[in-house]
Amino acid sequence: MRSILMLNAVTRRERNAATSFVFDSINARGGWVDDVHMYSNKMTNIRFVLEAREIEPLLAALADYGIRLDAPAGQFAPDDHTERKATLQLSFVHDEPDLRREIPAVPG
Repeated sequence: MRSILMLNAVTRRERNAATSFVFDSINARGGWVDDVHMYSNKMTNIRFVLEAREIEPLLAALADYGIRLDAPAGQFAPDDHTERKATLQLSFVHDEPDLRREIPAVPG
């Protein structure tokens, strides 16, 4: 069994636009998003599945968009059709204050 590919990235792009771009890029390459965790407005963790041969084009598209990746290059064969599980930890660099959400009190 193959291990999960763990990718780390950082961007100065607006977080909603960057996250949508990642989702669209994964879907455009025949993959799908399994799960998303948003940690305030500082970081988003995206779990997805994608054919191995589509990982390099995905990484190139993200880099072209302005999402800087710390990822292995040249490890995926263009004829490898196996599905790979992966995570992308996307950190946002900005001067905005931490996003606060009010949590309603639970009666009880």
